Amino acid sequence: MAHGALSGSIVHTGALRLRHFLTIVPFGLQLAAQAFWQEGSLVSRGRVLAVVFTLLFVVALAQSARTMVSLSRAVSATSGEATARSRHIAVFMPDGASLFFDRIREGVAAAASQYDVAVSFHPIYPDAPEFAFAHHSGVAGMIIYPHLADDRTRRQLAQIDAAGIPVVLIEQGIADDVPWTFVGTNNFDMGRQIGEFIGELSGPTTRVAVVYSDKSPAAAAEKELIELGITSELAGRLTAPIVRRQTGLNPLDAEELTYRIVRDEPEVRVIVFTDTNDTLAALQVIVDLNLVGTVQVVGFGVTDAILDYLDRGVLAATIAVNPQRIGTEAVRVINELITEGYSPGYVDTGVAIIRASR
Repeated sequence: MAHGALSGSIVHTGALRLRHFLTIVPFGLQLAAQAFWQEGSLVSRGRVLAVVFTLLFVVALAQSARTMVSLSRAVSATSGEATARSRHIAVFMPDGASLFFDRIREGVAAAASQYDVAVSFHPIYPDAPEFAFAHHSGVAGMIIYPHLADDRTRRQLAQIDAAGIPVVLIEQGIADDVPWTFVGTNNFDMGRQIGEFIGELSGPTTRVAVVYSDKSPAAAAEKELIELGITSELAGRLTAPIVRRQTGLNPLDAEELTYRIVRDEPEVRVIVFTDTNDTLAALQVIVDLNLVGTVQVVGFGVTDAILDYLDRGVLAATIAVNPQRIGTEAVRVINELITEGYSPGYVDTGVAIIRASR
């Protein structure tokens, strides 16, 4: 279906509904306040208070939804001046501190001017209302990092699709009968390349630990694919199943976890990290314990600090994905869906293993 022709009317009606709604709600609050003072009994006043709090909650949700209404103008990133845009794309992704997501945002912003689109960024968490109201927004298209349970994401995507809004999923897919357009990393290929490197690095047998993180949920969500890729390359050389560990959002989690692995699981000789901050925290532990070369670390990311550790031989290798390209490709693909009604169903943005100089 060609969605571009529908976007103008959706934007108009979405804005109109919210405008009427937000006009009616204050009037309802005024009536409720009058009723509160007129009613004499505690029970009656309790009912009025329940209505008031309900209206206040709905107002808060409506204000969140209003931020989703299509923008006819966007602020230029370079001059700060208002610049007319032909359409509005909403991007839903975690808003926590993460180098990976920062690079995706940079890619989206860089492509926005090229394709003449205004872009707004919105959090996607269970308690964030913007995604729940997204199908009422009237935006021309959405780029979504599906950071929710699959069943909830499927329900929201079905509502967005029913509203005629095209969608591109980035970096993390969902289990669904609908073939949603996807832009991101092939995690099986990532695992395969990690396994290939470990095969070059280690002896005839080895024990491997892979550390996932809430800070990099895409890898954590597809851990089975990553590990399948690793084992496909190492075949019978693994002395035991891959050790699977997880860190939270705390940047110090990886430091504590690395201490535990080297102390309690000395048979583990290769540790693979899937987050840049976890990599840096773990490497400091390896240096402090004088285990450089004894425990091999495969890190994640290509920051200056990571590359410095590679040059010094502290880090054996690093996984290099291209989050900025994920952002730019997502904008390109969603623009094709909006303007032409179709696009490639899958865009692999690539992965590589950068090895230390030896």
